[in-house]
Amino acid sequence: MITQVKKEDFISHPLIKDNAIIRRTYQENIFINCLDKNSLVVIPTGLGKTIIALMLVVHKLTNKPDSRVVFLAPTKPLVEQHYTSFLNLTKIDPDSLKVVTGAIVPEKRKELWDDVKIAFMTPQVFQNDIIARQYTIQDVSLIIFDECHRAVGDYAYCYIAQKYVNSATTPQILGITASPGSTEEKINEIKQNLFIDHVEIRTEKDADVVPYIHKVDNEWIKVKLPPEFLDIKRILDDKLKACYKFLKESELLNSLDINKITRKDLLKLSSDINRKIAISRDEAEKFQMFYAKKLVANSIRLSHMAELIETQGINALKDYIEKNEEKIKKNSANKSLKELHADRDFVRMKELTYLLQSRGLTHPKIKILKEILTGQLIENTSSRILVFCHFRDSVNNIVRNFKDDEIIKVHKFVGQAKKGSDKGLTQKEQVRLLEEFKKGTYNTLIGTSVAEEGLDIAECDLVVFYDVVPSAIRSIQRRGRTGRKKEGRVLVLMAENTRDEGYYWAEKSKEKSMKLSLKKMKESNPDPLPNQSNLLNFVGNDTEKKKDLIEESDDGIEKIQKIAGAEKYQIFCDNRETSSSVVRILSLMGVNIRLKQLLVADYIISSRIGFERKSARDFNDSIKDGRLFNELFELKKNFESAILIIEGDPFSGSSINENALYGAITSIIIKIGITIYKTRDARETAMFLFHMAKKEQSASLPTVNLRFEKAPIDTSQLLEFIIAGIPGVNSLRAKNLLKELKTLQAIFNSDIPDLTKIDNIGKKIAQQIYKISRYKYNTES
Repeated sequence: MITQVKKEDFISHPLIKDNAIIRRTYQENIFINCLDKNSLVVIPTGLGKTIIALMLVVHKLTNKPDSRVVFLAPTKPLVEQHYTSFLNLTKIDPDSLKVVTGAIVPEKRKELWDDVKIAFMTPQVFQNDIIARQYTIQDVSLIIFDECHRAVGDYAYCYIAQKYVNSATTPQILGITASPGSTEEKINEIKQNLFIDHVEIRTEKDADVVPYIHKVDNEWIKVKLPPEFLDIKRILDDKLKACYKFLKESELLNSLDINKITRKDLLKLSSDINRKIAISRDEAEKFQMFYAKKLVANSIRLSHMAELIETQGINALKDYIEKNEEKIKKNSANKSLKELHADRDFVRMKELTYLLQSRGLTHPKIKILKEILTGQLIENTSSRILVFCHFRDSVNNIVRNFKDDEIIKVHKFVGQAKKGSDKGLTQKEQVRLLEEFKKGTYNTLIGTSVAEEGLDIAECDLVVFYDVVPSAIRSIQRRGRTGRKKEGRVLVLMAENTRDEGYYWAEKSKEKSMKLSLKKMKESNPDPLPNQSNLLNFVGNDTEKKKDLIEESDDGIEKIQKIAGAEKYQIFCDNRETSSSVVRILSLMGVNIRLKQLLVADYIISSRIGFERKSARDFNDSIKDGRLFNELFELKKNFESAILIIEGDPFSGSSINENALYGAITSIIIKIGITIYKTRDARETAMFLFHMAKKEQSASLPTVNLRFEKAPIDTSQLLEFIIAGIPGVNSLRAKNLLKELKTLQAIFNSDIPDLTKIDNIGKKIAQQIYKISRYKYNTES
């Protein structure tokens, strides 16, 4: 039975806590218009997008009580934020609301799914679970894609949406973002990838939004560079002009103006030169193109260094130079980098940089930033401040400068990726930091792009751009961190007559373009229900979604058709391959994918046949760094039929001599005995793997060996071999366990506290041993 909900008393819905939701007209209007449609909601930051999602979720679970909902967000802090909102605002059984992230092992996620009503997840985890068929998504009645401007290219949102509309009985999609893209083309790409058939747009000027907008003052502060910085900049600019002169004379560039040529232009030029090298048969022309390629590579480096001295300062430039020096010392640098660092003018610039750094000269932005932060915190001791930087090195530099300040209690807020010696922050650490920021343990966070999206920190009343990003999406996201519950300020630090200024105006142009595109879309898509006042008229049976939505679609989406009978064939895939499109395409085709951490091979279809897959670029890189032949020797040692798939053209744009490439390929075929198969793209690779699996497995489904070490003959070594097969237990830990407990029986009968007494056996590994020793064999796995 459908619960009848009036607009006047939606806030008294049985699944929503009393007085939990403050009624806002625009939220109710958006909710009504999105009831039975795949909808894209574009709404300014801070206007309660979670409430709109919550209203739709409550409606969906009221009408389809046996269904589930999935709420996706790009990062764990965002996932936790949405989960907390639902806990605080709804009466839905807390045990049926689950945060499901990569920190939970796949087997546990599978168990959790049975009791989940609303799963709050990161897209990568949900994608991997769908690919591995951990659970069915047939009964998922709604998926919410938060920060859905990410639904472009190869991002997991695109695969999830396509798999979902193919699999669910009554699929519905809600995409939410504040900044969908600067052009109509980009917005349409999001619509296509998420199968959107209705768009809801709200701006700060809409009548139903205006009452809830908090004033945000935007101010930009120009910063003059010191003469010493300009000396370094002059050397870099002169070197850059010399490179551009040759490239223009070779008719590869149209301009010598270093302010007009962007890094994007140089990257495109590099690709163009690669194509010229690939098709040229004239040795003199090839020589000229290789020289031009070297100049382009160094132009990108010089341009980056000029940006660092202009917008970040001496420390950032010195760090970059030292990273490249380290590459040269380790002999991992290419020829162009070595030549650049040996150049007389470059050496002079480097010496000047090191001299200024030793004198303690910093970018004037640091001093101005300190004045801003100190003034803000003295005026308002409960203030919370976010400072955004484009580069992680700058984040670390600012934190170092302020770490002993008595007023500014600062901490970095960066992503998980390890960059050099910087380990980054785990998502668990990010969540903890945000809580400490809200409580006042820290009053200032210095963050990279990871802090830009969606984080709802009501206390944040000042946002500072330490540098300018030429992206409308990122700029809007940055500004959106303040003015959410009260008035706020945004300050932009801009180095005068530098890239900062160019980026500022580029961003303004893109944002203007975005607003015009949204206005155009809104005018051509007026509110379908402008005069309605009662939800009762619209809360009815959900419109059944067409099961053949993808097949009928005319919108230009790259369609991956399900192949009849494909589920009969299984392919073991290395779980690191989920970052490529191949695994996603195989899944959409219907192939039974088994994700495992494979020690050898990327794909296995039987104990006889294993595949290594290399993109053209990775093939070239793996020749240069020496790992290719080691991987292929292992592949050949473990499989009767060992096949190397090269995706793309390894000769196109290669920096390796053509004869050397042919030499590597012939050695792989003749000396190692591996078959090479070349594909155009990921789709062709997936199709090849499917047909190979179909051919190999047509007679019967073969067993697949996933352990590649040869079992030892000596019994003691055999015991070590068995114990070392437990995830997390290496040979040293296996020896320690056997040395103390003597037998397999004693190890497997031990309790967790007993196991943790053994050297190098922590609680997690002890739990793993305990769990595996008591696990019941599943014939279907």
